[in-house]
Amino acid sequence: MRTTVGRIGIGCVLAGTVVLGGCGHSTAKATRPSASKPSGSTTTASAGATSTSTGTPATTAPPVSVTVTSVPATARGCTSAQIATTASDDSGMGHIGVVLIFRNSSAQTCRLEGYPGAAALDAAGHQDVQATRTLNGYWRALPPGEGPPTVTLVPGGTASAFIEGTDVPVNGATSCPTYPNLLVTPPNTTVSVLVAKSMPGCTPIQIHPVVPGITGTIVH
Repeated sequence: MRTTVGRIGIGCVLAGTVVLGGCGHSTAKATRPSASKPSGSTTTASAGATSTSTGTPATTAPPVSVTVTSVPATARGCTSAQIATTASDDSGMGHIGVVLIFRNSSAQTCRLEGYPGAAALDAAGHQDVQATRTLNGYWRALPPGEGPPTVTLVPGGTASAFIEGTDVPVNGATSCPTYPNLLVTPPNTTVSVLVAKSMPGCTPIQIHPVVPGITGTIVH
C-alpha cells in the first residue's frame, strides 16, 4: 500500500528539479496507515521511485547524469602589442601594390577585421595622403558581393591587406609623386608602424580590407 505521504514526497522531489520552492506550501495531510497493514510492511519514497516491500530492499532509480558543455569565449580584438607588421611587393601593368602582413606575435588568439589605416609619407616623413578604403581595386581582395571578413589569428597566424597605386600619369600629367614610405595602423588598433615600401601616387592610393593569409586576397 502506498501512502499519501509517499506520493507527496515524490512530487516534491521531482518538481524540485524545476522549481525549488514549489513544494514548500502544500496543505495536503498524511493519512494514518490502516490497522490491517501487514506487519513488517514498509513504504519507501525516493527520488524517482516508490516501492512497498516486506523485507525486500526498495528499488531506487539510478542518479541522473548531467553533462555541462563548455562554450569557448569569442576571441578579443588584437591589440597593438600583439601584432607584428611587415610587407611584401606586387605589381602589374602600371599598378604598384604592397601586401601588408599582420602576424599575431603573442601567445593569445585574437581577431582582426576591417581596414588598416594607411598613409603615404613624403621624403621628410610627413603624411602626404591617406589611402582610400575600398573593397576592391585593380587587385581584387574579395569575391563580388562579400564584405570585410573577421579574421581570427591563433598565435603565429597571419592576416593581410593590399594597398595599391599607379605609376602611370593621367589627365595630361607628365609625372606624378612617389612616396618613399608608408605609415600603417593595423585594424582596430592605435599604434602606427613605419613600413619602408614606396608607393606611386598618379591616382588615389587604395587600401583593401584584411583577409586571412599573406596574399592580401581571398579571390582564387
